[in-house]
Amino acid sequence: MKCPYCNTEMELGYIQCRDGVSWNNKKSKIATFASSSLNAISLASDHGIFSGSSAVAYNCRKCKKIMIDYREDNTDRNSDL
Repeated sequence: MKCPYCNTEMELGYIQCRDGVSWNNKKSKIATFASSSLNAISLASDHGIFSGSSAVAYNCRKCKKIMIDYREDNTDRNSDL
């Protein structure tokens, strides 16, 4: 994937967290409750207490930008990463 800011090739990777990965339009005082908000968007491709959560992401080291595609069909691109 090319970076939309500088057109450099982006590096495939993952954003990972034990408790889930989500976006919200407001910062929650307690991070654990952030994903339960009505406005929350889950970015994780998997869930579970032992598996953790991960979102496929592309990193541009030049621009310091990370792009996340959170469509339901966005499966792991490379499980060895």
